[in-house]
Amino acid sequence: MKVSLGSYLAAGLIVAVPAAATRTVSMDLVKRSRTNPSDPHRIYKRQQSAGGTVEESVYDVLTWSTGGAYYTNVSIGTPPQVLTVILDTGSSDLYVDASTSDACMDTTAFNTCKGGSFNPRASSSYKVVVPDGFNTSFGDGSTATGDYATDNVYIGDVSLKNTQFGVATNVNSTTGFAVSLMGLGYSANEAAGDYYPNMPEMLQQSGAINSRLYSVFLNDLDDASGTILFGGVDTSKYIGPLATLDLLPVDLQTQTGQDVGVVFEFVVAVTGVTVSQNGKTTTLVSNGDANGGHGSLPVLLDTGSAAWTVPTSIYTKVVALFNGAVDEYGNIPCSHQTDNLNITLQFGGEKSVTVPARDLIVPVYDPSTNKQNTTSNGQPLCTFMLTPDVGGQQMAQSGFLTLGDAVLRSMYVVFDLDNGQVSIAQAVANASTDASSSGSGNNIKVVQAGPSGVAQAVGNANGGVSTAAPNSFTIAPEVTATISLSVQTVSSAVGTATGLAAIPEQGQANVNPTTGATATPPSGSGSGSGSSSGSGSGSSSTHKGAAGSVSVPVFSWNIFALASVWLTMGVLGAGLIL
Repeated sequence: MKVSLGSYLAAGLIVAVPAAATRTVSMDLVKRSRTNPSDPHRIYKRQQSAGGTVEESVYDVLTWSTGGAYYTNVSIGTPPQVLTVILDTGSSDLYVDASTSDACMDTTAFNTCKGGSFNPRASSSYKVVVPDGFNTSFGDGSTATGDYATDNVYIGDVSLKNTQFGVATNVNSTTGFAVSLMGLGYSANEAAGDYYPNMPEMLQQSGAINSRLYSVFLNDLDDASGTILFGGVDTSKYIGPLATLDLLPVDLQTQTGQDVGVVFEFVVAVTGVTVSQNGKTTTLVSNGDANGGHGSLPVLLDTGSAAWTVPTSIYTKVVALFNGAVDEYGNIPCSHQTDNLNITLQFGGEKSVTVPARDLIVPVYDPSTNKQNTTSNGQPLCTFMLTPDVGGQQMAQSGFLTLGDAVLRSMYVVFDLDNGQVSIAQAVANASTDASSSGSGNNIKVVQAGPSGVAQAVGNANGGVSTAAPNSFTIAPEVTATISLSVQTVSSAVGTATGLAAIPEQGQANVNPTTGATATPPSGSGSGSGSSSGSGSGSSSTHKGAAGSVSVPVFSWNIFALASVWLTMGVLGAGLIL
């Protein structure tokens, strides 16, 4: 479905201006038991003095799709039904796969709704609000259609009543599996004729957080889990000062036929690119325009995509540094993960982020067995997480390229929808997401509404961040709810388990890299390393064999099964809504 920003702006929607919030204490989270997914979540009314953040764990499942994807757990309905959803900054709707859809009812298929499905008839609080109103398509050709409905949604340790979401009764996935999705972009990018408050807006308007702002930390490839923090910044997750950049307007002439420039996607300019290999530096992009003009690469910061799509000329130069190891399908032996090669990107002429080879070279699994593929000579098979924009098609159609998880793993990003800006820093490598270590709560900084919110919250931590001037571009307005909103605290938080404990069993790599035996999920706490983060208590299990850089030769590579690897990585599950 195409988004018509013209009709959106002409509708005269009210921009919400929330009252100044006084909450300064972050909310404690506890690990949710995996043994009782039907836990009814005893509910307590949120206190006025409660913290201004909501935190959830996110995790990477490499076995679900080529290149992996990042997910979190939510619950919907009365009683709550636990679902795994793609975490997607490149779209804006929360939608779930219906249990009655063909994709979920075919229990013989290996790709059957791996993250669970939603049964509307099993929820007493479910209500259809727009029959057949949900109709969305993605850049990889996947589609999902069905009703728009409302129900109670549990995220982190809060419950939101009357939350609108799509219920996909017809699912067509080109990536080979069906899974629900939580879009976190501007409402202007929703698949609805009449726009509605989406998850960031619901959390803000209900009082759970102070502004439409959240921070994403994916963690590096050696760790299965990271975090998303609504309403705050975690200063333990990045190195050095943050830099705040304006989001760029999207050229709607190519998307809607209307020559209007509006900020409604997370697009920024890459103004420099260098590659360092064994002490030698090669410059690929330099002195680009910070506003996305001459010499720069406008990119969409998209957690719903796996790879970074680059111009063919850049792709060819980078691949050449591997001396023919990258084949015509983008595959490469996993032994190159240890190559002394880094790619450094400069954003908006202000902030540089370095991405190591190990995060760009990712194992390839057979989704029907969760076992890693091998090359023709029995070596562990990986894929290279840069993809070429063949013929310049993506740039011509959208005006930007997709920058996915391969690069975002090395970045800490604060997405500020209110101010049309993002704040960026180098992420801490291999950071623990264990919330149980002492002192971690001091790292959570609650962000108040307003243009100086991030700067005031961060203060001098890690070098601080300057208050950015207002974005001079037009920012898509907030959609305000037409019904009464309320937020409640739940006694058993959703989505706070980390590592292997957070991943549904059908998404776990099932071969132990040491013994070759089937992996067994941990019960209770596990092991982890690095500095602590989060607020409250929980347990960490960073099993590197679960969704990390595993090299297990199992069976020979099927060339036909991987022929579409570039398409799958570039726009996995949640690319640009067309």
